[in-house]
Amino acid sequence: MDQTPGYPRPNPCLSFWLQGARNSPLLGHRTTEALPESSDVTIVGSGLSGAAIAYFLLTGDNPPRRVTILEAREACYGATGRNGGHCRPDCYRDYTHYKAEVGRAQALKIIQNEMDTLELMGQVIEKEGIDCDFWRGFSYDVPMDQAGADFLAAAYKEFVDDGGPVEGIVERILDQDVARRTTRCPLATAAYKFPGASLYPYKLVHHLLTLCIEKHGLNLQTHTPVRRVLPGPDGTGWAVHTDRGAVHTRQVVYATNAFTATLLPEFMGHIWPFRGQCAAVVPPKAYAGPNMLTSTYSLDYGDYLIQRPKDGVILFGGARRSMSVERLLGNTDDTETFPEMTAELKAALPRYFEGWGEQALGEGLVQVWSGIMGYTSEGYPYVGEVHDKPGAFVCAGHHGHGMARIMTCAKGLASLMQGNSWESTGLPECFQPTRERLSARAQVVVHNLGKQDVVGRADSSS
Repeated sequence: MDQTPGYPRPNPCLSFWLQGARNSPLLGHRTTEALPESSDVTIVGSGLSGAAIAYFLLTGDNPPRRVTILEAREACYGATGRNGGHCRPDCYRDYTHYKAEVGRAQALKIIQNEMDTLELMGQVIEKEGIDCDFWRGFSYDVPMDQAGADFLAAAYKEFVDDGGPVEGIVERILDQDVARRTTRCPLATAAYKFPGASLYPYKLVHHLLTLCIEKHGLNLQTHTPVRRVLPGPDGTGWAVHTDRGAVHTRQVVYATNAFTATLLPEFMGHIWPFRGQCAAVVPPKAYAGPNMLTSTYSLDYGDYLIQRPKDGVILFGGARRSMSVERLLGNTDDTETFPEMTAELKAALPRYFEGWGEQALGEGLVQVWSGIMGYTSEGYPYVGEVHDKPGAFVCAGHHGHGMARIMTCAKGLASLMQGNSWESTGLPECFQPTRERLSARAQVVVHNLGKQDVVGRADSSS
């Protein structure tokens, strides 16, 4: 990518989640008619990262008095509002890749962080009484050829050999017949079962933003794209310039994911926009009512799904094999969908699951949408203070895996902003946006189950 990603498109398509939130009072919301002239903290972006950072700052010790969120479009209309509702920690699978990037100790820490995120997500939802259809149970990795089974077996073995915890966490089903009966996937060559969850992501963000606005004085300004951020005119803080004026702020947070390099050019080639596609599917009777799926899935090479306990709708995403990487990498157009990916999403579930059967009118794929993820060169995010820019912080580049990372990253970043040490956050040190990391040769990692021509990781949470 040799140019900045620009800005989010003004008229994006609607996801399943956004279509169900047309009654949201946050649509077009501006807490104050005029843009505030100053703020203690200004957060750019109102997805889960921006909302959770505001939440942890405002509900923590010594909260800042004035926090402002600036959003280019509607609240939560970026990657969070377009994902598959999948909250799924990687309990072993990408360990080998992380170890090759940053060594054993950091790789183990990355895997543990994802389990920590699932725990924290549940704690926040319970504490605040958030109605977001949160369901917690198990998920399956289901390879459908021998190469996929071999890749998962090797990753599991290396993780265990290096001391990774699997007892009571990961259950292996290596007998093909048992794997097929258990998962209802007639092509399964193995299965790995481990903790997973699902939710309605827009409802989670809506609740956090509303809580912060009503109880803690958060100022949310939608339809206010940030054009540039410059050092403050008095030599302190930052001047955040928008089309409606500038906000002078002591601290600025870039919760901008795929679009980070537009405002922070040092991230050019380190955070890459990547377009994904997802669908809502009304299943036939064979997968409805008492026959519903009882786990979430990662299927074959990069497809993934949840079935919502609340209404039985399946959220199904992926279809990467139908498109070249070149048409997805750097693509920021979420106003349309690719017909090739739509066709693959429509055809895949009857192929994956036994006895899918004929679909009546109103069953099958009923909605499809696109979303823009922020992929990184290494496969994990940038979290922390930007080097040489005191008071400027970033939480971005979640690599299509944000629901399994963002909550702990947001809490950790809020702690850093309050002057606490990196060690106190519990986050992997490799997440930091150091000078060394940003000066390294940038090459986006495209992999899934060992196949370099298929982009991975979005199976976990897109």
